[in-house]
Amino acid sequence: MEEKIGIFGGSFDPIHCGHINIAQSAYEEFNLNEVWFIPAGHSPNKDENRMTPAEIRAEMVSLAIEGIPGFRLCDIEIKAKETSYTYLTLTKLKDLYPDKKLFFIMGADSLDYFERWYHPEIICQKAVILAAVRDDMNLSEINRKIAQIKKLFPARIYPISGGKTDISSSSLRDELSRGEEDKTIMLPPRVAEYIKRNHLYQS
Repeated sequence: MEEKIGIFGGSFDPIHCGHINIAQSAYEEFNLNEVWFIPAGHSPNKDENRMTPAEIRAEMVSLAIEGIPGFRLCDIEIKAKETSYTYLTLTKLKDLYPDKKLFFIMGADSLDYFERWYHPEIICQKAVILAAVRDDMNLSEINRKIAQIKKLFPARIYPISGGKTDISSSSLRDELSRGEEDKTIMLPPRVAEYIKRNHLYQS
């Protein structure tokens, strides 16, 4: 039987409870066999000089998901020398694991400009898209956006109904840099401990 693999990419700078909730909801709602967390390597959308080094972000992901059934770290983008475009990562994964069905997990807010991503048609070809819906989003509006995209590409897109924890990594970094330790409640405990021990995000 074809294995169903969730592909969850991001800078994970830092990984937080919102990421875990989204992945858990996708895992349960779509009966996935595994969810692979893929920390961004050379991101096309972010200034790498301002990002925490990839090996540290990967370590935080590893700590966050340790012991959670079905969750694993995948370093395919970290090891890549070229820019980590989503279509390219999915193409590599499909070539490496042709017997697996890929489910790409993304934020539903990205549906607004999905057609402007690099090669969205290849993304739609390689994977089913699961869109994580935030608390402040209207599901009927999300479904309208999905219908619009389906007119452009042969896409399979489904909203993830659970995992609506609204946490921003950039806001977390700012708050941690100001010494707001109460914000660590939004982090998996081992990640919070790692950040504190290594003095990450301090101004």
